[in-house]
Amino acid sequence: MEDKAKWTFMVYLAGDNNLSAAGEKDLGEMRTVGSTDEVNIVAEFDRIGETHETKRYHVQRDGVNERVESIGETDCGDPQILIDFVEWAAREFPAERYGLILWNHGGGWVPAEIDRIARDVQAPNYNEREAPERSKSRLGRAFFRSTVEEILKLPTSTDRAICSDDGSGHSLDTIELGKVLEQAVDLLGQPLDLLGMDACLMSNLEVAYQSRPYLKYIVASEENEPNDGWPYDRVLRYLVDHPGAPTADLAAQIVQAYVQSYVDRNYPGDVTQAALDLAQIDVLAGPLDALADVLIPRMAAAKFELGEALYQTEAFFWDGTLWDIAEVCEELVSGSQDNATQQAAQGVKDVLQPEGETFVIAEAHNGSKVARCGGVTIYLPPRIMHKPSRYYGELAFAQEHHWKAAIESYHAA
Repeated sequence: MEDKAKWTFMVYLAGDNNLSAAGEKDLGEMRTVGSTDEVNIVAEFDRIGETHETKRYHVQRDGVNERVESIGETDCGDPQILIDFVEWAAREFPAERYGLILWNHGGGWVPAEIDRIARDVQAPNYNEREAPERSKSRLGRAFFRSTVEEILKLPTSTDRAICSDDGSGHSLDTIELGKVLEQAVDLLGQPLDLLGMDACLMSNLEVAYQSRPYLKYIVASEENEPNDGWPYDRVLRYLVDHPGAPTADLAAQIVQAYVQSYVDRNYPGDVTQAALDLAQIDVLAGPLDALADVLIPRMAAAKFELGEALYQTEAFFWDGTLWDIAEVCEELVSGSQDNATQQAAQGVKDVLQPEGETFVIAEAHNGSKVARCGGVTIYLPPRIMHKPSRYYGELAFAQEHHWKAAIESYHAA
């Protein structure tokens, strides 16, 4: 039987966008470390432009004797292209543990891409003038092409506009991510040990819950990530030097290395990163159910307390639909006039401490906006400003817990 490496670390560089140059930089950072007998570092990089072929790399230090394969022009937003990369990595570089890093499409879908997809799916009543609007909306930040397709298939431009901005894109992307991870685990024959989201806004409870059957740990950011993303030189140096370390230790190291890299360069913006242990997700989901159960029967009054809590919370994302759970609950504790609500909100906040057996095993941040972040967001569209996503109910968290009912009660009150 062929000896396995301890790790295969897969980086999917979806760089066919304005982040292509950042992808080159990150590939360079990987090459400062390179693969070893115990750690395979592999990458798939789709660069910007139709003339640039997508390439796969078995990354070596300084690029010396590096295995490079061209697979032609691809659509890095196509889930099947990602699955093919995982299949190749598992076949060519079997390992005891696997990490998959989704390097973001955060640069967005440009109007030409939106227009091409609209024509491919024969979007009803479509006018090419829609393309710039959809690309500037939050739909433009979707990771998967299938998310864009689903919304462009809606019957009218008004439907598409609403779904582009109400969280539907985020819901659809989350559903697609779960499907991709399920296929990846089937190929690997075991759960992923680590999913790294070198992408914006993905340290989110609904994302984690959708992913939980297929992996052990997630490392991701609540906030938008700067273009430089992860410090792959620091991350991979730790992995190569400590290939036998517990996955939880690697996840925590990534969190600290990420935020420290921006502190070291005096980055002026806000940065966040958190590591989540999916085996402990019910430690948070249970208290959130309890909070929902308290809020729903008293929503006539609670809607004002929730509204004020959101107003006072600085850590909100995705145009005000994703909110830091810890900070919102802190505001509910201080702002609610109801003792049961205060106790339930405090119960949620208490479990968001990275100590002991808990869901958030490591959290770091820098910047005034994110000073009170607890590491994970939840979907909570404010009344009047947004309608709840029409796809939210398809998420596993919405189906198995009480938060969807709380959102509906909040919007109906």
